[in-house]
Amino acid sequence: MNANLPGNPGPVPQGMVQRLLEELKRQGVEVPPETGAPGHARPAQFTALYRASIERLEALVAKGNGHPPMRKQEVDLLCRCVLSCQTLREAICCAADFCAMLYPRAGALSLGQRAGQAVFRMDSLRRAKSSAACLVDLTGLFFYMLLFGWLIGQPVRPTHVYLAHPRREDALPFLGLFHATVTSGAQTYGFEFDEALLDRPVMRQAAELDTFLEDFPYRLIGAPVEVVSLSQQVRGILHAALVHGARLPTLAELAVRFDVSEPTMRRRLAADGSSYRVLREHSLQEYAEQCLCATNWSVGRIAEQLGFASEEAFRRAFQRWTGHAPTRFRRESRSEALKTGQ
Repeated sequence: MNANLPGNPGPVPQGMVQRLLEELKRQGVEVPPETGAPGHARPAQFTALYRASIERLEALVAKGNGHPPMRKQEVDLLCRCVLSCQTLREAICCAADFCAMLYPRAGALSLGQRAGQAVFRMDSLRRAKSSAACLVDLTGLFFYMLLFGWLIGQPVRPTHVYLAHPRREDALPFLGLFHATVTSGAQTYGFEFDEALLDRPVMRQAAELDTFLEDFPYRLIGAPVEVVSLSQQVRGILHAALVHGARLPTLAELAVRFDVSEPTMRRRLAADGSSYRVLREHSLQEYAEQCLCATNWSVGRIAEQLGFASEEAFRRAFQRWTGHAPTRFRRESRSEALKTGQ
């Protein structure tokens, strides 16, 4: 398990463990040896049980549909493809295109908008609706919700969730994971969320993907589930402002955004081992270095993009951050890149 996951996981809800075991028994599928004592599963046990159970149920459901299930390597590749996108909107469309290539094994994804809400739909293309298929599809829907939030460094909190399964009780107690109104019997699975998130930049790197995929079942424990820490969320917001040439939000403005008081915001950042000043400085430095290495912008244009009052003010700040002048940093970085063939 990843020791750096934000927050402390709550106890494993007994109902979730029992529901998985009941479904395995109903389908005549062997209970995974990782189960442990029912009702007393620890987080690590629950993670192992969940992975093994869904894998068995998915194989059973896919067989009933006449095709093999989507393989782990294909899920990994989908995630790597969406990491190359610029915004969440592009990432969702990319995921839809990727799934279309695997038709019908990966289902069909789509994105729409209405009344200020983004509407993500997942059609699993099942021939028959069963309680086992419901759990498998529910897992897929929850995975996409976490993936989208992870990509932009901010949890995607649905306002409404749709199930393409007529019996709501087959999805219990997993429905509580969404913390939203759930409607059963819809044409497809899906959820609605704030459409403003669609234009948020993808901020994750490929090196972080393995940890996210490994920790996925673990993130089902505890409520509400945070995809990333507060410090990471703030860095994502600051980075997005810099990319768009916008003014960096103040600590007070960030507190309003997270619906907390300014002192609470300060304390929560301190609990993460950080502060607004440190995050602001790091964001400015990282984006300045990125601009110097990846663009031909003049130092004056970079200073303006970062919101400095003058080119000289930016030069002094960059010297303080790195110990080098911007032009020297650019020259040495490009020389090193040529040597390493990057």
